Amino acid sequence: MSQDIESRLRAALRPVAPSEDFSQKLLARVLADQPTQPKPRRLLSAGARPWAWWLTASLAACLIAAVGVRQHLEQQRLQQSGLEARREVVEALRVTSQKLNLAYEAVKNQSTSLADEKSGV
Repeated sequence: MSQDIESRLRAALRPVAPSEDFSQKLLARVLADQPTQPKPRRLLSAGARPWAWWLTASLAACLIAAVGVRQHLEQQRLQQSGLEARREVVEALRVTSQKLNLAYEAVKNQSTSLADEKSGV
């Protein structure tokens, strides 16, 4: 059965030379249907080009301004963070100084009382 199908397909699809009349008609039809050179499609018309340039330039300027503002805000945040850290260090030094003064006074009073006991007073 498959042999029969193959032989029928070969008979139906055997190459046939076209007539001379066919070739001439085909060439005439192809030449007649051939479109003229299409103009390249442009995204914007010639009248809109200056606006497109300004639009592009303004978008670029906005982007640069946004980046600049962001960097400025980041710099301010870092400066505030530094000032806060400085304030905390100064406060820590003040507290440490007070505690050292208290310890010094305690040691000084203790040594004075020991010296008084030894002198017999």
